[in-house]
Amino acid sequence: MAARALLFLMVAVNPVTAGLTSYPELLVADPALRAPGHDSVRMTYLGTNGYQFETAGHSLLVDPYFSRIGLSRIVFGLPLRPNAGAVAEGMSRLKPNADAILVTHAHFDHLFDVPTIMGRTGARLIGSSTAVELARRTGADPDHCTPVQPGSVRTIGPWHIRALPASHDHLPLIGVVPFNRPMRGTRPPVTARDWVCGEPLSYLITASGVRIFIDSGGSPAVLPPPNLGRIDLAILGVALPDARARLAATTSRLQARYILPSHQDNFFVPLDRGFRFGPLTDFEFVRREHQRQGMAGRLVLLDYYQPWTLSRP
Repeated sequence: MAARALLFLMVAVNPVTAGLTSYPELLVADPALRAPGHDSVRMTYLGTNGYQFETAGHSLLVDPYFSRIGLSRIVFGLPLRPNAGAVAEGMSRLKPNADAILVTHAHFDHLFDVPTIMGRTGARLIGSSTAVELARRTGADPDHCTPVQPGSVRTIGPWHIRALPASHDHLPLIGVVPFNRPMRGTRPPVTARDWVCGEPLSYLITASGVRIFIDSGGSPAVLPPPNLGRIDLAILGVALPDARARLAATTSRLQARYILPSHQDNFFVPLDRGFRFGPLTDFEFVRREHQRQGMAGRLVLLDYYQPWTLSRP
């Protein structure tokens, strides 16, 4: 309750935040839509920490979340309901079939829409044991759910997926991970509190010679493993101060060609209103630190539904 109350206060008192138009020099997008070949991966940002990756006629999703449930339902512990129109609109931007959906942790803004998307795309869920169990309780086909832990490796179509250790950032001032308790009972999740964090994961995704690291944030106590080899793109959550505090050490360890800060939009606002930085984020800090510390990798940003193709080096 204290975490929800603090989150409400911090969001309520913050002014309207800027969008990506403040950083045109960092935005990347394809000049024209083209099908990715066997030497590239095309990615589309879906909001929050959601992405679609495509290569050679295949697609892979990470943390797709379209419902964008309003803050009041979270704060007051009201039942969460899918936004059918928003989900339909989001899915209209996706490939009709997906090989798999990777979930970094089980909070509602990462997992809530996944069972619906699984049913419509035929995708397999890959995530922690908690994420898999919550998805099953919400109607996901158990035969299409694969629990993994750090060190697990799966190959699905062209995608080679390695699960890696991760952590979740803490809310500022009170220093807790939101909704971080064991699952209770056996009933489906109803309120945001029921979508518990579970066991956070990051992933190393390899396809068509392109290697992508993705997490949804974390704390300085848990960095990516050393010696992961060449990384072409590091997608790093920067929603909260913990995640930003680990940015320099994370980028130093990964040595990626590109750095894409993620999970920094206001995910309580519908996607059709355009990108707005979340009130707890601080992209100016991220940009300054990137320059001041000479972080490895070019800093880039993606806008909603604007594909960008990354070719292997």
